[in-house]
Amino acid sequence: MLIGEYGKFVYLTYFGSAMALLGIYFILQGQLVWGMSLFIISGLCDLFDGMVARSFKRTKAQEQFGIEIDSLCDMINFAAFPAVICMTQGKITWLAIVLAIMYVLAAVTRLAYFNRETKEERQGYFRGVPVTYAALIFPVGYLLSEWLVAGSFGIVVLLLTPCLAFFFVWDIKIPKPNKKMYIFFLLLAIVTLVALWSL
Repeated sequence: MLIGEYGKFVYLTYFGSAMALLGIYFILQGQLVWGMSLFIISGLCDLFDGMVARSFKRTKAQEQFGIEIDSLCDMINFAAFPAVICMTQGKITWLAIVLAIMYVLAAVTRLAYFNRETKEERQGYFRGVPVTYAALIFPVGYLLSEWLVAGSFGIVVLLLTPCLAFFFVWDIKIPKPNKKMYIFFLLLAIVTLVALWSL
């Protein structure tokens, strides 16, 4: 007998984290196109896993377990993964390490705050930028930097990391995505993936 709740309602969340871990491996190997591509895929998994989970009939225990799994996987996908990108790609090593630590602490704070607020009340907006957005911001930043000045991502990542960390914990209202935004994010992800592989 195994502990936990198992079923199709968590498969996409697990798959997203598997892609993030594989992406980290590619980043560590210096294969940024593969790494960024898998980062985008992990972000898409997170974007749609809630929708997929709600399409299945679940017990209260399964629903609560899914919420916890999603948040824990977010720590791998959108806290640890970007920190690895920053530490391995940042041009100034000591600064990259400091910024990566700040980023992780901000992301974890954002996730903890979101979990508490979700349990207390349901709102039509997020407070602070969701950590999931990193899955598009870093790849797009890499893509644009390569287009403008090849090899400049090492500087760009040192700017992106603290900016995102700040926006995670800044008390600003961000509307939750509707169906049109889901389609927009999906199309942006596809365009970015195609552009990455055309570099």
